[in-house]
Amino acid sequence: MNKFHGKLVAGLSAVALFGALGSAQAQDQGVAPAPAAAPAWSPAPAAPPAAASDMSGQLGIGVGVGAGTDLVQTRDAEINMKYWLSDMLSVMPQLALGVFTTKGLSTGYKIAPAALVLYCPWKTTSTRLSVGGGLGLDFEKMPVRTAGTPPTATIPADATIGITLPIYAGVEHFFTKWFSMGVAVQNDFLAYRKNGAYHSFDFGFDTTATTRAVGFLFFYTD
Repeated sequence: MNKFHGKLVAGLSAVALFGALGSAQAQDQGVAPAPAAAPAWSPAPAAPPAAASDMSGQLGIGVGVGAGTDLVQTRDAEINMKYWLSDMLSVMPQLALGVFTTKGLSTGYKIAPAALVLYCPWKTTSTRLSVGGGLGLDFEKMPVRTAGTPPTATIPADATIGITLPIYAGVEHFFTKWFSMGVAVQNDFLAYRKNGAYHSFDFGFDTTATTRAVGFLFFYTD
């Protein structure tokens, strides 16, 4: 009887051993787990818009030509400088030079320095609007009739001296950071001029004598 129990226990142990081995082999030959799903494709985020160039510390030198009936108004040509104190504030010295003569008249000249402070209330990446005002001087000698010319009008021989308070509004477009072009309107809001015993005083916006349109270009330093 004891032999029978021993054989039974041995047989059950063998069955259990072979069952465990078969289960391990089945797990080894089983189906591999499915790979993780690839993340869904999403477009790259759009690049942020280019920021406006900071013009702080930039110095520009340019020339402006006044609009008129002639293709080029040499009498109203002026030399400008523009220094940006910050990205919103600039200083613009001006110097208008002119020499003009007419047959039968003597040669006249004009020298008109001015300095304006400009503020930029609106800008995009490449275009800026500037408005402001300043102080100007005006030295001008009108041509007088030479001897022997029949006079048709009285033209004072004295030079004209003037003080002006110009106001300015202009749009400047930057093709690159070192080159720009634009248009502007400038008006002598207040203009006092004295010629010998005569003097004139203009005040306000409604006079066309002191308002002019100017086209200009600037070359900026790097």
